[in-house]
Amino acid sequence: MSERRAKRPKITRGEDDYMPGNIAEIELHNFMTFSKLTCKPGSRLNLVIGPNGSGKSSLVCAIALGLGGEPQLLGRASSIGAFVKRGEESGYIKISLRGETKEEQLTITRKIDTRNKSEWIFNGKAVPKKNITDIIQSFNIQVNNLTQFLPQDRVCEFAKLTPVQLLEETEKAVGDPRLPVQHRDLISKSEELKKSERTVKSGRETLDQLREVNSQLERDVERLRQREHLLAQAETMKKKLPWLKYDAKKAEFLEAKRQEQDAKMKLDEVAESLNELMEPIEEKKQEKAERDAKCKKINGLLGDNANKRMKLLDQDNHLDVQVRGKYNEMDDFKKQEESRQRRISKAQEDLRTAELELANLPPYEPPRDKIDGLGSKILELQDAARELRSQKSEMERSLDRNRTAFRQCSDKLKEMENVNNKRLRALQSSGVEKIFEAYNWVQEHQHQFNKSVYGPVLLEVNVSNRIHADYLEDHVPFYAWKAFITQDAADRDFLVRNMRSFNLPVLNVADERQSRVPFKITEEMRMLGIHSRLDQVFDAPDAVKEVLINQFGLDSSYIGSSETDKRADEALQLGIFDLWTPENHYRWKKSRYGGHVSGTVESVEHSRLLLCNVDAGEVERLKSQKLELEEAVSTFEDNLRAVKSELKNIEDQGAKLEKQREEIINESLLEKKRRREMEGRVRQRVINMKSLEREDDLDSIAAKLTDQIQAMKLKRFQLALELKNLLIDAVAHRRNYAEHNMACLELGLKIKEMEANVKHQEKFAMQASLHYEYCKKETEERRRQLEAAKRHAESVAIITPELEQAFCEMPSTIEELEAAIQDTISQANSILFLNHNVLEEYETRQKKIESLSKTQEMEEEKLSNLIDEINALKERWLPTLRSLVSQINQTFSRNFQEMAVAGEVSLDEHDMDFDKYGILIKVKFRFYKAMISFGYQQSNADHTLFIRHYTGKLTLLIVYVDDIVMTGDDKEEMD
Repeated sequence: MSERRAKRPKITRGEDDYMPGNIAEIELHNFMTFSKLTCKPGSRLNLVIGPNGSGKSSLVCAIALGLGGEPQLLGRASSIGAFVKRGEESGYIKISLRGETKEEQLTITRKIDTRNKSEWIFNGKAVPKKNITDIIQSFNIQVNNLTQFLPQDRVCEFAKLTPVQLLEETEKAVGDPRLPVQHRDLISKSEELKKSERTVKSGRETLDQLREVNSQLERDVERLRQREHLLAQAETMKKKLPWLKYDAKKAEFLEAKRQEQDAKMKLDEVAESLNELMEPIEEKKQEKAERDAKCKKINGLLGDNANKRMKLLDQDNHLDVQVRGKYNEMDDFKKQEESRQRRISKAQEDLRTAELELANLPPYEPPRDKIDGLGSKILELQDAARELRSQKSEMERSLDRNRTAFRQCSDKLKEMENVNNKRLRALQSSGVEKIFEAYNWVQEHQHQFNKSVYGPVLLEVNVSNRIHADYLEDHVPFYAWKAFITQDAADRDFLVRNMRSFNLPVLNVADERQSRVPFKITEEMRMLGIHSRLDQVFDAPDAVKEVLINQFGLDSSYIGSSETDKRADEALQLGIFDLWTPENHYRWKKSRYGGHVSGTVESVEHSRLLLCNVDAGEVERLKSQKLELEEAVSTFEDNLRAVKSELKNIEDQGAKLEKQREEIINESLLEKKRRREMEGRVRQRVINMKSLEREDDLDSIAAKLTDQIQAMKLKRFQLALELKNLLIDAVAHRRNYAEHNMACLELGLKIKEMEANVKHQEKFAMQASLHYEYCKKETEERRRQLEAAKRHAESVAIITPELEQAFCEMPSTIEELEAAIQDTISQANSILFLNHNVLEEYETRQKKIESLSKTQEMEEEKLSNLIDEINALKERWLPTLRSLVSQINQTFSRNFQEMAVAGEVSLDEHDMDFDKYGILIKVKFRFYKAMISFGYQQSNADHTLFIRHYTGKLTLLIVYVDDIVMTGDDKEEMD
């Protein structure tokens, strides 16, 4: 529970009849319509009376803002700067409150300016806003509470307050400060009470259901326990069954082990006899291996002998070939000598010819001066071309900059000249977010309309005079500027359906155009300064003009001058009820019933929509800049073309000079190459001549070849002797190899006979081994089965003395035991159940019943305590509240009775539903009967709205606080 606030001290009036916190004085400076105002309210009820626009609401706004309220509280503006008087930069609100004594005065000053800044001053010292808020709260002043402070623009909010909200605000505003705290505590406790009651009721029902279900299951539980006993006996019998199977497996294992031992004895006997046959075979094999080794050695000697003989034969053949080659070489040298003599003669003749050509070759000197002259000219042209390229790059950069500036200037000029786009943006910035989408949609679907559709209206209206634009925009409501206008009922319905998503109005021009009073300025009007009418100052399509004039009475609104402003009262005598001057807008209204005339004066506001045009000076400047940039771009392009042409000429000249220089250099290189080739040819022929002269003569070569042939023949004879000796050794080795090979063949036959006997014996050994392995595997399988049976038996039941005694009472064979188990199970299964989980459900439900019983006792005790707390709190809260509402009702009824209206305030009680308690306000006006007598009908949706249909025309009357608003198309009725 939240901490209770301290009780507000009882407030009493002093000798001066003022209460602490009463406003003693109000001083305003440059606030809304007031330049300077000072007033001193009385100690009790204060009434401010005056015509519309005289500043009554401004005074109320000043009180709210001066006592810590925010602009949003008043429903007029969202910023504090909007309350500074037009044309001024700053202002202030100064409010003096009576303190606890007559002499004590608390002065609160709030300084405001058009920059939406506020400064708070308390008794001459600047303080933060929190200090002001604390002072205001100490007097229980609540400007944000509609039951204590009701601005004119928030009356609708007060009317929409529900009885519950009205009670809450009343408790905060005029009741005991403990009342709202107690009320909130009662609401929270009543919700907790309802929740607790639901919990107790639900728990009680749940317990009763569980107990009833368990009482129905007790008989089934008894039968289930009997069945479980029989099944437990069967389970005990099943525990002996694996131990009986274990005994059977043990007997099988012992028999398999005996058979394994017999097979092992037979296998040992066969292995012993096989070993006796294997020993002589090994001896023969060893002897045969020795013979094979000797044969292999002799065979190796034969191979070496054959290799040596082959090498000797190869050497002999090679020497034979060399001898024949030497003879052929001698014949060739004879022929070469003859050829050499012929070549020497020819070489001498060629040498003389080459020397003569070299001597006759004329000398050549390259033209260095001409080459150097061409090089200097080329360098000059290259420098000039480099300078031109630099100028070209600079001019291209300047041209790019000017082109970019020209494009930006053109884009900006195009944007500034697009008035429609600017006006659409002005509408969008004024809150019509989807105006662009709606405008584009209408343009795209123009072909689907029967007649032309105009809109938004702002785009269709053109006003040349700025002052007239101010008048027209102030006169026509904002919703009309964003509206679209149709000229056909079907077009209107089609457009309304599609404009719903854009939230924009649609206006339709009536088929029958109403006749209008022709524009005419009388002499009296001209003397008064009236020179035009509002329907004459703008251009628009006929349909748009028709809507604006008919719906907003532009043909009844006249335009005057500053002179008219001074003599505005005389306009009424000329039958003018709507008049515009440069400073003010005058409107007069004549009552149908009393005949008296009331008037209002409003200052003229500057146009924000119609004159969102561009600055003409800026447009002219941009156009001038565009022309200058265009000329600059043209000049740069001409200069650039001239530079490119000059650069091309210089590059062509340089290329021609470069080509001439290359031709001269190539000619010089060609002459040098020709001379070098001639000198090389002479040197080569000299070398050839010397080489031919250095060759040996034929006789010396023939003697050398004869000596070489004799040495080769001697070497062939020595090779023939070595081949003879090798043939003798080969014959001896071949005879020895044949003897050893025959002995090896005889030993191989004997070994085969002995191995055949061994294989026959091995067959018997293999059969014995296979039988032994089979018996061994069988024994192992029986051992595994025995261990598995033992593990299974131990997993089923470990034999204890008690279990062993129970086993003794059971059958001793597997067949008899299985039959006994089957009989016991059949007897248990004869006890039938629909629900086999009944015992588990019974026990679970019983535990749940015990747990819920304890919880239920705690909840019931909590519920009882909660009811006691609520009753005690209600006894303190409700009588105080009833007394407060009764006092309010007495004052309310008495005041309304004095106004000839019946009024009642009552407390709407709802027992323990404290969140539904509220205050009901009942008022019965006599205005209703008067309107009904004039033929009006009251709207069921809004009782402040009265409707009258007469001769096909409509009149609407709305009662709004202290104003009555009329509209419709029945001008006679409204007049």
